[in-house]
Amino acid sequence: MSLTPDARARYSQTMRVQEKITNVERHFGQMCQLFSAYVRKTARLRDKGDLLVQEIGLYAESETPNLKRGMKQFADQMAKIQDYRHAEVERLEAKVVEPLKSYRAIIKRQRDDLKTTQSARDREAKQMTQLERTRRRNPSDRQIISQAESELHRATMDATRTTRQLEETISEFEKLKMQDIKKIFSDFTLVEMSFHAKALEVYTLAYQSIQTVEEQEDLELQRPSSLQIRREDEEEEEDEEDESEEEEDEDVTDDEN
Repeated sequence: MSLTPDARARYSQTMRVQEKITNVERHFGQMCQLFSAYVRKTARLRDKGDLLVQEIGLYAESETPNLKRGMKQFADQMAKIQDYRHAEVERLEAKVVEPLKSYRAIIKRQRDDLKTTQSARDREAKQMTQLERTRRRNPSDRQIISQAESELHRATMDATRTTRQLEETISEFEKLKMQDIKKIFSDFTLVEMSFHAKALEVYTLAYQSIQTVEEQEDLELQRPSSLQIRREDEEEEEDEEDESEEEEDEDVTDDEN
C-alpha cells in the first residue's frame, strides 16, 4: 500500500509528536526522582542538625559558665538554621517536586490525544487498502468503488482533523512545558538562595557566639578547685603523719612496760 503525500506527512507528524512526548516523559520522570531525592537528603540533614543541637545543649550543662553560655548560644543559632532548613524542604516539595509530579497526568492526556490521532490514521490506511482491493477485484463495479472512495474520504477527513487538533495540542504542551521548566527551576533557585542567605546570617551569629567565650575566666574559676584539692591532699598527709606518730608512741609505751 502506498500512502498519499498528505498521509505520509500526517504519519511523520504523529511520529515526531510521539518522540517529543516520550522524551519529556523520560526526562521529567528522572528530574522528579532526583529532585525528590535531593529534598529527602535535605530533610535528613535537618534531622541530624536537630540531634546535634540537642547534644550540644546537653553537653553544655556540664561545662563551666562561660563555655556553657557560648555553647548554648551556638546551639540556639544552629536550631534556627534547622528551622530554615525545614521551611526549605517544605517549599521545595511544593514548588519543585509536586509540579514535576503533575506531568504524569499531563503526559497521559497527551498520549490519549496521540492515540486518537493514530487510530484515525490507521482507519485511513485501512480504508485505503480496502479501496485498492476493491478496485482490483471489482474494477467495473462503480457503486462499490464509489462507496469505498466515500469511506476513504471520511477516514481521511477524520485523520486530517485529529492531526490538526494534535498539532494544536502539542503546541500548547510545548509552550506549557517551557513555562513550567522556567518556573520550576527559578523557584528552586530562589528557595535555595533564600535558605543560604538566612543561614549565612545565622552561621555568622553562631561563629560570633562561640568566639565570645572567655577561656581565662573559666580557668580562673577552676583554679580554686585545684587549690582545694591540694589542701585536701595536704590534710590527708598530715592525718597520715599523725596516725604514724600515734602508732610509734603506742609502740614505745609497750616497750617500757
